[in-house]
Amino acid sequence: MSNSVLEPKQKKGTFNSTWLKTFNGFEDYSEEEAERILEQLRELANIVCRHVQKTGT
Repeated sequence: MSNSVLEPKQKKGTFNSTWLKTFNGFEDYSEEEAERILEQLRELANIVCRHVQKTGT
């Protein structure tokens, strides 16, 4: 499996608090809460990517 498959396709900054608040359940989150959730999602994405890279070779 090529590593290029696992590289982010989105420009940096695409996923921000405004984007997150467009989803049901996140509309009333403060900027700080939304940023905290986004950081958790980034960490989860990194974990998943590392796992796929290790098991895909």
